[in-house]
Parts: sequence; C-alpha cells; structure tokens
Amino acid sequence: MREITDSTSISTVSSVVHQQDKQSDVDDEGDDYETAISATGYGFFHYWLVFIGGFANASDAIEILCVSILLPAAQCDLNMTSTDKGWLSSMVFFGMMVGGYIWGCLGDIYGRRKVLMVSLVVNGLAGIISSLVQTFPAFLCFRFISGLGVGGSIPLVWAYISEFQPADRRGGALCIIASFWMVGNVLVAVFALAIIPFDIGFVTPSFSYNSWRIFLTLCALPSLITTIFMIWLPESPMYLLLKGQHNEAINVLQEMFTQNNLKSPRRYPVVLINTSGLRVQGNTNQDCWKSFIMTLSQTFHQTYALFGRSLFRITVTMLLINFSIQFGYYGLWLWFPELFNRLQQYYNEHPDDKVSVCSVIDFHGNSTGDTSPCESDKPAVDPQALVNTLITAVAPLPSNLWTIFFMDSLGRKFFLVFSMLLSGVTAFGVYFVKTSTDNIILACVFGAVSTMGFNALDCLGAELFPTHLRSTALAVTLLAARIGAIAGNVLFGYFVDVHCAVPMFMVAFLLIAGGSLGFLLPNTTRASLT
Repeated sequence: MREITDSTSISTVSSVVHQQDKQSDVDDEGDDYETAISATGYGFFHYWLVFIGGFANASDAIEILCVSILLPAAQCDLNMTSTDKGWLSSMVFFGMMVGGYIWGCLGDIYGRRKVLMVSLVVNGLAGIISSLVQTFPAFLCFRFISGLGVGGSIPLVWAYISEFQPADRRGGALCIIASFWMVGNVLVAVFALAIIPFDIGFVTPSFSYNSWRIFLTLCALPSLITTIFMIWLPESPMYLLLKGQHNEAINVLQEMFTQNNLKSPRRYPVVLINTSGLRVQGNTNQDCWKSFIMTLSQTFHQTYALFGRSLFRITVTMLLINFSIQFGYYGLWLWFPELFNRLQQYYNEHPDDKVSVCSVIDFHGNSTGDTSPCESDKPAVDPQALVNTLITAVAPLPSNLWTIFFMDSLGRKFFLVFSMLLSGVTAFGVYFVKTSTDNIILACVFGAVSTMGFNALDCLGAELFPTHLRSTALAVTLLAARIGAIAGNVLFGYFVDVHCAVPMFMVAFLLIAGGSLGFLLPNTTRASLT
C-alpha cells in the first residue's frame, strides 16, 4: 500500500451534508461518517489494517508475558526472591500506567498513527536493551521503559483501527485484533520452548548473554516489525475530520475504496461529509513553548471531560471493571509459568502424590525452602512447565472464534459479564484441585473465558466514548487496569510463599464483582461512532 498524500486529492470537501437522501432531523455526524466508511467497501485495505493492528496487539502480549516465562531461568542470574519476581512482573504495568495516559492523550492531539509508531519503537528498543543489562535494578528500569511503549500502543491500536470500521463490522474486526493477544501468547511460549531450555549464548566473568536473554531479544522484535509495516498506513479519516483536515480525510477514504474494490478513486461516491456532529478543532502552527503548554492544557481538559455529567457513570464503571479484570487475570495468569514450574519439579520427585498448587509453592521457594534452586544441580526450568504454558496459551482459541463471529449478535455486555463471572468461579477452583492434569485444565478454562471478557471490554472501550475523547478515555480506563495488574502481581509475590489462598480468593472475588458491574453499561452493539 502507498502512503496517502495531498496530491491524490480529487475532491473538495466542506461541512455540508453528504449527497444522499435526506434523513430525519435526528441524523448526526456519526451516520454521515458511517456512510462514507461503508462506501469504501470492505476488502484488502481493511484485512491488511486488521492484521497490522492484530500484530501490534500480539507484540504487546509478547512483551508482557515474556517476563513471567523467564522468571525461573533468570532467578539466579538476577538474584531474585519471590517478592522481586512480583515487582518485576508488575514493572511493565507501571510503565503502561504512565505511558498509556501520556501516549493516549498525545494520540488525540497529534494523531493515532504517528504516536502509535513512536510507542512501538520505544517498546522494542527498551526490550532489546533490557536483555543486555546485567543487574536487577537496571533490568527493572528498562522493563519499565518497555512498559511505557506497551502502554501507548494498546489504547492507540483500538482507537486507530475502530475508526476505519463500519458499524456492522467493527465488533468482529476488533475481536480479531483482540484474538491476536492469544497469538502473542502462543508465540512467546514457542520462543521459550525453542530457546530457554538450551545452553546457548555466552557467559564471561563480567557479561552474560545466555538463553533467557536471547529469548528476551527475540521477543522485542515484533514491535519493531510492526512499526515498519505501519509506514504505509494512513492516518484515521475520522481523526483528520476532527482536526478540520477534510481534503486529507477524503484522500484516505478514496485510497481505501481503491484498494478494496480495485477501482479508480474517482469512482468513490462520497464528495461531501457532514462534520456538524464533530468537535472540529483545526490545526494551528505555534512555537514549541506554546505547543507544549497547549498539549498540557488539552491533556487535563480531555481527562476532566470524561468525568462530566454525561460520561461520569460510564467512566467510573469502566474504571472499576478494568481494575477488577486485570487484577484477576494478571494476578493469576502471569504467575502460572512460575507455579507450573514449581509443581512440575515437585511431581518429578513425587510422581504418585496428589497436591494442590498452594501445597508445593515452597518446594523451590526462596522464602521457606531448605535449598535454594541456585544451589541445585537441576535445571532451573523444567521443559514440561513450558509445554504447559504453551497449552494454556492455545486454549483461548475457541473463545476467540466465538467472540469474532458472535460479538455483534450476542453483544458486548453478554460476553463481558459471562466471562468475568465464570473466570471468577474458575479461579476458586485452582486453589482446590490436586492433580497436574486438573491444574492445566482449570488454567486453560481460566484463560479461555477471561479472553472473552477482554475482547468485549476492548470493543466497549472504543465505542462508549466520543471521537475527541476516545484515545484519552482508553488511556484513563487502562490506567485503572494497570493499577489492578500491578496490585495483583505485587500481592501474589508477597503472599504466594506465605498465604497462597489470599491472592487466589482475591482474584476470584474481584472478577465476580467486576462482572456484576457490567450490567450497568449501555449497549453499544452495532451503534455508530460519535
């Protein structure tokens, strides 16, 4: 695909109604924009766009999950306790918490595409550098910076992709992108199986670049690859209209029409777009200081607007749901590789025993175990534990397919509520089961049903808020999500070797409570973006 430029414009655009049969007085800008988007058809451009958005989402998943997978392998090199592991797993979420807010606001001000590309580069470069550092504090620092990049790409991907989609296709398209999170989980598990168990790389007295560091470098590459792909994608036409760049918006729509239908852009039927429903802001050139002050002012104004009378209930409800689902999911999911590894090592020595996860968490624990794993001659990572991680990564495939084909018919609220309630019940079960097989089954069920909730929440986050606040709203709600993920990981690290039941039951309670709040959200299924 080629980049859209002003030279491709063949139409004049003004803020008047599109040439079509006039509808009732209740017609708003969203309907007019939906007409323009629908007129482009649905073909190669949209499929390629969804693939790139999905790959960006997969790269974020890889960066988040890779740390939890390498914990057993990196434990001795970085001298980590279980508490350190909790802080390390949560560090990416600290970065995402800060980065999501900053990048999201910048995306509303300077454009989704440019800011998204910068955030992906930050993520990739920080990931590569983190594989080279030799101390735990430095490693924490660069995982935080990587989180800054991940925090920007996640809200911007949803805002960017959703604005290219017609209403009747948006739910399915966003669910496809969401399903790439599973692709990222599978890829990172495959990378781990192919690299971590083997003695590759090199180690000197002052510098180490062994298998888990090579694994970390490989995990950083998808973000950089996605950035290269995005060079040939255009800016969101809805964002361009918001900024008063009408000619550029029509150029993008014409290019979409051409790629979808293999026809001349001159045959694109829309000439005029009604922007009366958009808060058109326009573009002004200012010096650097004024631009900086304006950016700060707009950032705070955008955030304040989310808590106005019309959006207050929706914003607060989304904050609570995002906190609950991420505390529950990441508080348990990111500890599965560590728990699998401890459980598998226990069963290797006690094959006839039947014990729960919480009964063996101190088998190689740093707090209560008699022998440190760093003093043992056994491998730090059991390959079967990585196989179990791969199995749980593949498990969400059926639920992803279900949401892709039925999100627009069953609705966002159905999947959100159903998923969070069922995953909460499943989290209770993880504490009670006493065989390796049962643990894997429940972990697979937990991952599968949780995926449906995330897919529904991704759609709701992109659809509940107006265009001029969409990136900011996603960033603010994801801010609460990051706080939840941090709290879940840190609490797990503190309690897993002491009172294992506490974090397990907290996960279950918050998931059930968050699912119940989903009943309070409005229905956005097949609704036009505003």
